[in-house]
Amino acid sequence: MRTQQSRSLVFLQQLGPGAREGYEALSGLEDTLVALCAAARQAWPSVTLAEEDFLRHLASCLPRDEDPSRVLATVHAADLYLACACVRGNAAAHVALERHVLPKAAASLARMRDTGVDPAEVVQHLRERLLVPEGDRPGRMAEYQGSGPLAAWLRAAAVRTALNLQRSERRRAHAEEEAEALPLPTHAGMADVELDYLRKHHREHFQTALSEALNALPTRERTVLRLHVVEGLSLERIGTMYQTHKSTVSRWVVRGREAALEGTRQRLAERLRLTSGELHSLMRVVQGELDLSLPSLLSTSGAS
Repeated sequence: MRTQQSRSLVFLQQLGPGAREGYEALSGLEDTLVALCAAARQAWPSVTLAEEDFLRHLASCLPRDEDPSRVLATVHAADLYLACACVRGNAAAHVALERHVLPKAAASLARMRDTGVDPAEVVQHLRERLLVPEGDRPGRMAEYQGSGPLAAWLRAAAVRTALNLQRSERRRAHAEEEAEALPLPTHAGMADVELDYLRKHHREHFQTALSEALNALPTRERTVLRLHVVEGLSLERIGTMYQTHKSTVSRWVVRGREAALEGTRQRLAERLRLTSGELHSLMRVVQGELDLSLPSLLSTSGAS
């Protein structure tokens, strides 16, 4: 049976020294916490979250240098409750976020259609950043602290995501234009002999290094590469499988190829005693033969 002070105790234990004293001195702290929990459950009746988890999350998000009574009076507890449940992977919370909050963020992107940014792609990127952990770190939803409405916080995040995508697309287009503008190599003779020598004497090293680099790729990038390169699926078809936009899949493919190439370069540099010029030349060969080698290597069990 819950004791009278249990909510206050759970809440206060999460606060560090200095902040705890201010909240301990509040009259009616227990009643205030009871009311915040009740309001949160009423706002999201389909979302089940243990009170202890919510109270700890609430305490961890509150500013330490502001008046405790004002903080508790103005915190958006219901939104913080939903965010906490989302961070913990609560399926009902994810559904509520999709139905009631993300559409408001998406509406803020309507005026950006003329910039070349696809709102659906922005929302997908935002969804991944919010809910998908990055290594040992939780998704970015954990950064929401309840000082303002969650919808407003997400609208700002959506606009930042759109601007970042726009800058990335501009950089990619600029890089492609520069690459197309580079003159084709015209030298022959010794350079061609050097490349032929490297190609013949280090083919096995290259194949081994590339195979290892592919196996070291994250599962998603490796699988998407295999689906596109080996099985010939279109970017749009893969996007349907992953419930994302085809331009996102295109970035996954490019990122996978670049990571495989860089991983191959690192392995060759570690194993072969080549001069920097020879390594540079060998990487020209690697880049030229990458597309020829990918299908067979991705078809093996180790790269699937």
